[in-house]
Amino acid sequence: MAKWDGTYTWHKRPSAIGAPDRLRVATCQIPVGHDIAANAARILSLIEAAAEAGADVAHFPECALSGYGSANWPDWTGFDWAALQTAVEAVRSAARRHRIWIATGSVHRDEVTQAKFNSLYVFDRNGQLAGRYDKRCCSTNDLRAFELGRHQLVLDIEGVSCGFLICRDWSYPELWRAYEGQVELVFHSACADGQGRDKNETHTIPPMMQAYGRQYVYAISSANSCRYSQDYPSLWVERGGYMGGQATRHEAGFTMNALADDPEQDRFFAAVLEARRAERILYQFEN
Repeated sequence: MAKWDGTYTWHKRPSAIGAPDRLRVATCQIPVGHDIAANAARILSLIEAAAEAGADVAHFPECALSGYGSANWPDWTGFDWAALQTAVEAVRSAARRHRIWIATGSVHRDEVTQAKFNSLYVFDRNGQLAGRYDKRCCSTNDLRAFELGRHQLVLDIEGVSCGFLICRDWSYPELWRAYEGQVELVFHSACADGQGRDKNETHTIPPMMQAYGRQYVYAISSANSCRYSQDYPSLWVERGGYMGGQATRHEAGFTMNALADDPEQDRFFAAVLEARRAERILYQFEN
């Protein structure tokens, strides 16, 4: 990187410089279960609370609306698709009523092929579906219930370019690097609260998120299910890798964080990305 002539550096936390908020995100957590109505009620309550707190976006965990497919319905026998549609419509109505963007996990069923996907729905302030991301790195267990997603998703939310990933997508740096230079914020939804499992993820996933935030110079909102076996609390990583706010572990609620509206930060991070592109060529990592 050429000698930096600006005032912002790696050593300054983005949120600590006094710049106004650019996009306020409520990273929410609920105890994701198989009861669709209960999931929806918790989601709707947090949407209202997040909107009252001034959030532009309310972000929820993996499969937050539907419950986790392979855990409860490996072949979808007995699943109440009508109840799920009612819940989806309630979330869309809440987006319109509270004038807030919503990103929430749910199973998605393709109307033509009947294929099921582990998806993130993104609804805008008018309750319209702005986009859908399908989990690309499903485990063997996931594949009992879900098809693989094949594409990334980039959306503009109130002028901020955003990417989306789900749970064990965290294991594949290729997916995270693919958003480098494209987005300022990645919404990551997880359901990492497995009972009876070791808690390796408690110690490894938060710093992994920080590493991705620093390496690829975007903020990360990671929303995780909060049953009382929650591996890690829902959290925010600032651009550059600083750990932001975290929700209270094992409790439904949210942590509110924001991107700073600071052109000097933007200029610094753009310079970092440009320097890395040049260095990859210099080091012969890329042509």
